[in-house]
Amino acid sequence: MICPHCGYDNYAGEEVCERCLHDLTQIDTTPRPKNQVHRSIIEDPVARLNPPEHTTVSLNDSVESVAETMKKRRAGCVIVEDNHRPVGVFTERDLLMKVAGKPIDRARTNIRTLMTAPVETVKASDTIAYVLNKMSIGGYRHLPIADDTGRVTGVISVRNILEYLAGRFS
Repeated sequence: MICPHCGYDNYAGEEVCERCLHDLTQIDTTPRPKNQVHRSIIEDPVARLNPPEHTTVSLNDSVESVAETMKKRRAGCVIVEDNHRPVGVFTERDLLMKVAGKPIDRARTNIRTLMTAPVETVKASDTIAYVLNKMSIGGYRHLPIADDTGRVTGVISVRNILEYLAGRFS
């Protein structure tokens, strides 16, 4: 971080200049976009990606019925809800890692025992950069988008982001 007072190149995040002790806390450290794609990642809200319709299931649905729902809807994940509030997420990866080849009764096992909980959500106004960071840190491929009341309004996936960014190149 360059001190605007003396020009000294300080380490990023320093609060005062090492050379002149000038206050650096008011300096805007937001990265400047290098190109249009970079600008889109930093500035565009996730709502711009037009998230597809999401699929919901109930806490008491069987793993078998959830898997069938995912297959019919061609959904990579479903939101597990209780009283219209998200309480878990179940993904195709969960199906592979927690169900396939395991000795469980798929017809009698409730999805609540295999879902990922609690649910991490983002807002439609969050930037793509924020969502990508949250996905990276959490290891998520899908993130539900929730409104101010906590209800899920959509699900964003890595694929949605890649398709959006690919469109920015053309």
